[in-house]
Amino acid sequence: MLDSIKQKLEQINLIEVTKYKKAGVLILLLNDIETNKIQILYTKRSSKLSTHSGEVSFPGGMWEEEDASLLDTAMRESNEEIGLKISNVEMLGKLNYLLSRHKIEVNPYVGYLMNRQEFIGNFEIEEIFTVPLTFLLDNNNVIYKEFKRNDLKMSMPSWVYNGHRIWGLTALITADFLNICYEANINTDIDLIRGYDQY
Repeated sequence: MLDSIKQKLEQINLIEVTKYKKAGVLILLLNDIETNKIQILYTKRSSKLSTHSGEVSFPGGMWEEEDASLLDTAMRESNEEIGLKISNVEMLGKLNYLLSRHKIEVNPYVGYLMNRQEFIGNFEIEEIFTVPLTFLLDNNNVIYKEFKRNDLKMSMPSWVYNGHRIWGLTALITADFLNICYEANINTDIDLIRGYDQY
């Protein structure tokens, strides 16, 4: 399974970087011991934060000068936010970036948690939870809404799992990963979004 994901991520043609500020986030896969099913880890940001408060997101954050790369950014932020042991992660690859509505170039990296560990959120994180891949891959669980950005109409996927709403950029990144690595055929209009957001 991991080799298949690696191969598919290696085949992505990475697009040129933008002029915008950059961030790195981590799509962390882990095996649930009780169900023996692969899960994706998400965080719910604290409602006390001034930006993206209460939103579901991937661990990660803004690039800082001390970071040698955006992968380093994703790993450092994941360590700070949820206590991820960086040495416990096998890196599988990278997705193309997406631009947030605030014109942040968000670069997603995919990793696998090799050994079970406890996660503890810092002040930014209200909750840490996982969602089974089987749930995300079931087309009956995908909720589509039409989204308008100025003159462009796009289809936006989202999910609701145990009361958590996965939407916006986090949902688009999730769908991109599932489409590339599992041929999920989730409608995202992601190429339209990428092309539109360049301007």
